[in-house]
Amino acid sequence: MSETQNQKGYALSLEHLSHERIEVSNAEFLHEAFAVSAAHCGDCRPVTVSFAGDPARDARWLAQPFTGDDAPESPWANNYFALSAFKADSKGVFHRRKNSFVGQFVVALDDVTSVVVEGKQKAQIPFSRVTLPPTYVLETSEGNFQVGYFLREPILDRSEAENLSKSIIASGLTDPGAGGPCARLMRLPVGCNGKYRPEFCCRLRLWEPNRRYSIDELREGLQISFATAACAKQQTFAPLGSVRQPAACAQANAVYMPAPTTNIVLQALSECGLLKREIAPDKYELTCPWVNEHTDQVDSGAVYWAPDESHPHGSFKCLHGHCVGRGISELLDYLVIDHEAALMKARITIAPGEVNRIVAAAETELARTGLYFQRSGRIVRLERSSITGNLQLQEVNANSLLVDLSALTRWQHYDGRSKKVVPCDPSPKYLSAILESGRHQALPEIIGIARQPMIDERGRVSKKAGYNAVNKLYADFDERAYEVLDSPTQEDALKALAELETLLEEFPFEAECDKSAALSAILTAVVRSQLKLAPMIHVQAHLPGSGKSYLTALIAAFATCDEVAASSFPKDDEECRKFLHSQLLSSPAAIIFDNLTTDIYAFKSLCMAITEPTFNARILGASRTAEVSTRTLLLSSGNNVGPVEDMTRRVLTICLNPADSNPAEREFRHPNLIEDLRANRAHFVSCALTVISAWMLAGRPIPDRKKTLNSFMQWGEWCRFPLLWLGRSDPATRLFDLMSNDPEREQTAQIFDVLWRVFKGNAFSVKNVAAKIRSSGFDDDIFDAFEEAGLSSGGSLDRRRLGWWFRRKNGWTANGLKLVKLPSSGKQIVYRLEVQPSPSTSPCDQDS
Repeated sequence: MSETQNQKGYALSLEHLSHERIEVSNAEFLHEAFAVSAAHCGDCRPVTVSFAGDPARDARWLAQPFTGDDAPESPWANNYFALSAFKADSKGVFHRRKNSFVGQFVVALDDVTSVVVEGKQKAQIPFSRVTLPPTYVLETSEGNFQVGYFLREPILDRSEAENLSKSIIASGLTDPGAGGPCARLMRLPVGCNGKYRPEFCCRLRLWEPNRRYSIDELREGLQISFATAACAKQQTFAPLGSVRQPAACAQANAVYMPAPTTNIVLQALSECGLLKREIAPDKYELTCPWVNEHTDQVDSGAVYWAPDESHPHGSFKCLHGHCVGRGISELLDYLVIDHEAALMKARITIAPGEVNRIVAAAETELARTGLYFQRSGRIVRLERSSITGNLQLQEVNANSLLVDLSALTRWQHYDGRSKKVVPCDPSPKYLSAILESGRHQALPEIIGIARQPMIDERGRVSKKAGYNAVNKLYADFDERAYEVLDSPTQEDALKALAELETLLEEFPFEAECDKSAALSAILTAVVRSQLKLAPMIHVQAHLPGSGKSYLTALIAAFATCDEVAASSFPKDDEECRKFLHSQLLSSPAAIIFDNLTTDIYAFKSLCMAITEPTFNARILGASRTAEVSTRTLLLSSGNNVGPVEDMTRRVLTICLNPADSNPAEREFRHPNLIEDLRANRAHFVSCALTVISAWMLAGRPIPDRKKTLNSFMQWGEWCRFPLLWLGRSDPATRLFDLMSNDPEREQTAQIFDVLWRVFKGNAFSVKNVAAKIRSSGFDDDIFDAFEEAGLSSGGSLDRRRLGWWFRRKNGWTANGLKLVKLPSSGKQIVYRLEVQPSPSTSPCDQDS
């Protein structure tokens, strides 16, 4: 580093900044910032974002790769660049996503100010906290600055980049809401800040592109603390796998010794006066225990690393020649620490007659990880998909339990030959007892996973991530990304709803009730994990290219930030049962049945998945069943197909009807709508939460004279009534229409009418109906009703089919008539039609 960079006591001040704007184009800036990308990262690109208007209202966060001469240069646009470079996906598209991250090239501090205003809620980082000369300083609004540092070499390890970002936040050097290295955007020197009227033109006030730093120089120069970062991570993010104190934990006893709460090696080093300081996470500088053997007794070059996956006892290294061959084993011997104790794991001792305490000890250690739960008497584990990044619930089996317990704990038993306690593996007997006991007192119960903030019954939105013991859901989201008012009003809800409606502007809804149904589907997606039951969502159109699949994908984006793979609709109930059970085992956010070619039939398993809170089915390849939660958003789409039979009351239908003869050729103002939604998903999800929260806090007003959907009472309150309260059409209009105009129900009413005309309220059997037909008791027009229902064969009534039809329709009411099975002592089954009270005129009124 130069003398300027090495100077002590540096603090940024206005004297360091130019009074005039420094003229640097955005292309020149990006060339300097990412000058080392080709040498270190190969085929990657910086990405930029550019749009005009207010970022809070007009933002379009779609990333564009910078290829050398195509930087956004408009002085009247909000121009941003990402701190990191990214690789293209399989389609050649660049995204600001974790799986596309290649390397971080710039470190930036935001909300730095020359004057701190007391009482101001926005983050304010005083100039005095900037203790390292910057590469550049950009004024983004009057008196507010972004301070940046170019890296000498990029950070290629994403976890290291994320750790640095969290350390900077924890040290109070940037906005606490700042995103990680993948999402973080900073402004470019040429552009404006559209949040203000008139727009504020950004001004580059300091530019030293040759001033570059290493990570260690940044940490030392900016006085970034590791300990602070670790503390902030625990308090702010509620990270996956955070240590939990089990509700019914096992205490230390003859077979169980919990892990030490502090590092016993560090404690011993400190007591001996050998511990100097922590120089990196879990890396400590020491005075070498054998310093007296060093040449001139030089006290430097000795380091201890805490235990990790690769070094379970920890590591020790001294660079002096006299300590060659000395490692962690020698250090432990010097400190008189048992090598088993140095592993710092809980110890479980196998002993006869102690199965209950051994099982309790193992479950306690599983619970402490924060990853293990019980669901319907089975142990499940939270796992993040390496492909999609989705958090999933996976049932634990004996093999995975063996591996996990071996990593978490140290098992041992008394060896008679050596006459001492030696390490061993958990035996199948204990693994089976842990998995199959059905009573997992130390493990909390879990229903599913929420991927955004949750609403409690009072209408308050909880932005706390992690496990919620009240509703038994695990919340997996970035707490800093969501902004929901504590007490939103109806006016706030209307503004939020208007923002959601902007996403639907280019969809050709057939009627207002369809647009309202789409809004209801969005609300359903956001809170589906909290709803015990919710209808399936079906998008219907007449022509290909109408936007059915796109609308389902947009709705699904409110349930999860990741893409949901489409599936084909099952052909029969057996296929449907197997598919649903295999999918629901992992508690997915959504399931999409795309481009249906048949109607949505009332398969028994599908009906159960929609109107029952749990779904039970046999595990494939096993002789037992598993019960899973059905709190997953179900979506489907198709041309001229929809729910039939008993599915009409279980499906919310959205109809699209474009005016174009060939809708696939339409041009859109926002062709990348879903990408924009995902980039700003937290904002739109917050809008949906605001709508529901405001309705609840307003006293849950229920509109007068609206039909009640008894199967989905909670869904109606959360996802239907708020829209009616805000003056929108009833989203359930088509659902009620389909229920009343169901073809099967109409067909049933027609046959009931025929039977009433002949038998009135008298009893009849299948044999009686067939005899009436043979004796011409029914004319040809009336017989057509049976034929259209598929109850005839070869021009005559099929008695077997009619018998099954009566069994299936027993208890049905249609057109004011109810089919009732009568007690009978004979072989024949006898039925009768009974008149039911109805406000409308029924056929029996006409005949009486």
